[in-house]
Amino acid sequence: MKLKGKTALTIGLLALGLHLQAQEMVKTNRVEIETKSLDELYKDALEEGGEFVLRAGGDKPDQIDYYLDKFKRRFPKLKVTHTVDVSINHAPRYDNAREAGGKKNVPDVIQFQTLHDFEYYKERGLIEPYKPKHWDKVFPDHKDPNGYWTSVYGVTFSNYVNPEVLGNIETPRDALDYLNPELKGKIILTYPHDDDDVLYQFWHLKEQYGWEYLEKLVANEPTWIRGTAWPYVAINKGWYAASFTTFWAFEPFPGQKTAFLLPKNDFFLTWFQTAAIPTQAKHKAAAKLYLNWMLSEEFQGTWLQFPVRYDIEAPGGYGSVLKQNTSPGDFRRWMMKRDLVERFRLQLRQLIGEAQGPTPIDIDYSVRPE
Repeated sequence: MKLKGKTALTIGLLALGLHLQAQEMVKTNRVEIETKSLDELYKDALEEGGEFVLRAGGDKPDQIDYYLDKFKRRFPKLKVTHTVDVSINHAPRYDNAREAGGKKNVPDVIQFQTLHDFEYYKERGLIEPYKPKHWDKVFPDHKDPNGYWTSVYGVTFSNYVNPEVLGNIETPRDALDYLNPELKGKIILTYPHDDDDVLYQFWHLKEQYGWEYLEKLVANEPTWIRGTAWPYVAINKGWYAASFTTFWAFEPFPGQKTAFLLPKNDFFLTWFQTAAIPTQAKHKAAAKLYLNWMLSEEFQGTWLQFPVRYDIEAPGGYGSVLKQNTSPGDFRRWMMKRDLVERFRLQLRQLIGEAQGPTPIDIDYSVRPE
């Protein structure tokens, strides 16, 4: 059907208007990479009031102390308040604080594992565009092109074992090793339907080895627990021999009796923990200081696993994440497929049963999980 002159002109002008509006939005949202030094940003944060509030995803209250203590020592006059909790709890807390008008409890930085939340916040104008120094060195797929969010460090889940508890049993490295009957009663695993990153691991096990593998793994009677921090605590204490649903440093600590091992052949999980500045944050100068420090060589060069900067290699000779049988990008894309994620979660709930026990942040780590 041929459009009449006035109709065609109207549609053309409307299209031009929308194009110009989109171009203006891109121009308005264009953010330059930070040029100030850490010391200059520190000065700005102190002049702002000297406070910083962080909400960080994690399972254990002290889980980020390794690097946050370094941040506090580096900027001793800054009053730092932080809370660690699983991201599925932190995100709705942030949502509730926003709905209350942001008068209280809105943090200065949100740092979550629930990567799909950042796109939701971006689309609704709930996080602020900002590009810290060295933002250009972050892997392209792991930062928003307009600076609304950026990854800050890598987390890899793989085999964590206690050789003394294993004894003469062959050390499990790949998925099929965990079906060894000799490991019955010695494996501790996180409920996959209680944690999206572990759910992703089980999705790949299903895709590679089939549903029958998951049934055999359950039949080998692992101890199921909530939270990904408990396996490395329980294994380190000698309560269990092995897990693949936890993480630790690529290089062993001095005197450490346990070992963190990547698979020999199998694909393994890595994701990049992501952070952003809420629009209603009260201490944005302090937030910028934190994000700049997280991307600095001071932090990236001392992180225990894969850094997010492509110009810095991981410790222990593991090199770049791009050279390993893992894909943080695949995990991010999988997390966006919420229909698929939720359907698979329900399948595993039927297979394994409801998650039992206290929420990860409330676990008593001095008591052996049974």
